Amino acid sequence: MGKRLEGKVVVITGAGSGQGRAAALLFGAEGAKVVVSDINTKGGNETIAQMGTYGMDALFVQASVAEEREVEALIAETTRRFGRLDVLYNNAGVWFLSPSGYIPGETDGPAPLLTQNIWDTTLAVNLKGVYLCCRYGIPAMVASGGGSIINVSSVAAMRVGKGASDAYTAAKGGVLAMTRTLAVEHASSGVRCNCILPGPIETPMVGPLTEERRKFAAEAIPLGRWGQPEDIARMA
Repeated sequence: MGKRLEGKVVVITGAGSGQGRAAALLFGAEGAKVVVSDINTKGGNETIAQMGTYGMDALFVQASVAEEREVEALIAETTRRFGRLDVLYNNAGVWFLSPSGYIPGETDGPAPLLTQNIWDTTLAVNLKGVYLCCRYGIPAMVASGGGSIINVSSVAAMRVGKGASDAYTAAKGGVLAMTRTLAVEHASSGVRCNCILPGPIETPMVGPLTEERRKFAAEAIPLGRWGQPEDIARMA
């Protein structure tokens, strides 16, 4: 049996750690040419180094998905290097957490404790970032004959748990809603768009959570454990 993604060109945002890194390694193992993108140069290069040990074809492009010119350059460099774009994996995200509870100006939280800078940054990365990547990625994908967009939302878009995070919840709800419009609008051009809504996944982003909150989250999962980044990568 051949590799499932042989010859495909994939852009994965937020691939410098966590779910994005797991996806880059899995997609590369399946034969894809992977463009690893992250705002964190160190993390991105570490992902590339890991892929290199297995002989995978990968390229790192430093970019903030919240900055239009950087996203435009990311897609341009992808098509310049590999000549096409088949898969756009919108994985990059932020969530401002603290182990000591809500800190106005530093963490997400319920609206009365949520300052505008945290709201703006969260929406810029988690929601505007998806829009910008699609704005520049879809034309490249259509020019390649079609492809697949994979957006990462969150179970928070569907239900509310303990501990309000209004900015994160609003952004991930927006990603889910936008996925529907993208799927309908671009299906006729051969571009599929789907959305993954992970529950609690063990990544560096949730590092600040207290053991109490980790236990609470695990008890709400039928398997009784947190998910691993590889679980989401396999679904993608």
